[in-house]
Amino acid sequence: MKNLLVLLVTFILGVSDCLGQTDTKAFRYDTIPAPAKDQVQLFRYDTVADPRESQSQQPLYKIEQPVQQQQQTSQSKPAQQPLSYSGGQSQGRMVFGGSFGMAFGSGYASVNISPQVGYEFNRYFTAGGGVGYFYYRDNSHGSDFSQNYLGLNTFARIHPIRFISLQVQPEIYQMWGSVGGQSLDSQTVPCVLVGGGVNIPSGRNGAVTMMIHYDVVQNDWSPYGNQMFYSVGYIFGF
Repeated sequence: MKNLLVLLVTFILGVSDCLGQTDTKAFRYDTIPAPAKDQVQLFRYDTVADPRESQSQQPLYKIEQPVQQQQQTSQSKPAQQPLSYSGGQSQGRMVFGGSFGMAFGSGYASVNISPQVGYEFNRYFTAGGGVGYFYYRDNSHGSDFSQNYLGLNTFARIHPIRFISLQVQPEIYQMWGSVGGQSLDSQTVPCVLVGGGVNIPSGRNGAVTMMIHYDVVQNDWSPYGNQMFYSVGYIFGF
C-alpha cells in the first residue's frame, strides 16, 4: 500500500514537470488574419436574381384611350358667346316691339300706337323700322281741338354695354286735324328722335324698354313738343 502511494506521487510530479516545460499559447480572436479588401465579397439583396424576371409576362388585356378622344380632351373649350341684352340669343335674330300708350282726362285724350320690327345683327347693333299713329283731342278750354299723325320711322340702336341702349330714330308724319270744327291744313312733319335708356330682361327672349327722347328737328307741328319725353315699350325676339 505504501509503495502504491509512492508510485502515484511520483507519476503526478512527472506530469507536472512536462506541463511546465511546454509553451502554452492562449487563443485570441484578434490573432486571426483579416482577408484582403479586394477579396471580400459582400452579400447584397439586389444581386440575387429573381427567376420571375426572366419570364416575359404579357397582360391579358390593355385598355387604351382613343386618339380622337385624347385630342378632344386636350383642346380647350370654345369661348362662350356674350349674352344679348334681352337675355336670349346673342345675334342674328328678328326683334319685334314698339310702344303703346293712352291717356285720358277731363276733356283730354291721347293715343299712341307705334309697332316696330328690326334685326339684331350682333350683340351691339340693332336696326329696323315701323309705323306710328298719334291722336290728340283737347276741348278743355272751350274749343274742340284734335290732331292725327300717321307716318313711318326707322331706327338704329346701339348697345355699348348690356342693358343700356342709345338710339337715333328719323320719322316722317302726315298730320291733319281740326280746330273749332274747321279743318286744319294737312302738314308733312319731319322728326329725328335721339335718346337712350335701359332694357330690363323679361322672360327668355324679351325685355322692357324705358327710354328718354328728344326731337332735334323741332318742327312747329311736331307731336313731341319742345321738351324731352320718355317712352316705355316691350321688345321680343326669336
